[in-house]
Amino acid sequence: MSKNIRKKVMDLTDVELMPGEPTVCLGNGEQGFECCCDECDYYLLCFPEFDPKNKE
Repeated sequence: MSKNIRKKVMDLTDVELMPGEPTVCLGNGEQGFECCCDECDYYLLCFPEFDPKNKE
């Protein structure tokens, strides 16, 4: 994870997000909160396989 990204980020709905850690992120839709992934600014940290610039 980049040093420029805070470990914990608050979503507009006051859900605590954990960029780059989709299994423990409260916004993943599996922790009792609504899924925030689609509109998250850090989506590609959790799902790099969907980055069109990623050649891996």
